[in-house]
Amino acid sequence: MWGGACETVFACDLIVATPEATFAATPAKLGVPYNISGMLTFLNGANARIAKEMLFTAKPLTAERAERLGMINYVVPKDELEPFTLTMAAEIAANAPLSIAVMKEQLRILNGSRPMSPQGFERVQGLRRNVYDSYDYREGIRAFKEKRKPAFRGE
Repeated sequence: MWGGACETVFACDLIVATPEATFAATPAKLGVPYNISGMLTFLNGANARIAKEMLFTAKPLTAERAERLGMINYVVPKDELEPFTLTMAAEIAANAPLSIAVMKEQLRILNGSRPMSPQGFERVQGLRRNVYDSYDYREGIRAFKEKRKPAFRGE
């Protein structure tokens, strides 16, 4: 799962992957900033050091490492993926639905309780605008379209 797909996966309640799966965040390769909600999703899915590693290096993490770091729940062989997930879903479905729903919402609220001041939000948005107005942003987009490595200049 790379880019936006990786963010989508980290937004899931439970994550089961095959050994072949990899996870990467690639905006640094394109010269684009990442959106605030996406950054929060990464911080909720991984500790800050791992999120920084993923975002700064744009290198993929293996499923095995992601499981070891607590970013995903299980790594199972491809041919066992469907039976494994169906069994887990049945176990969850056998429990009290209202209890599950309330606990899910409580965990969502508590996990996302990172206050951001209006000034902090504006600061982050201003930083993102700096990137969108840069040579590197235009170069990253051009290089992506031309299927070549970008030549970033830090400006």
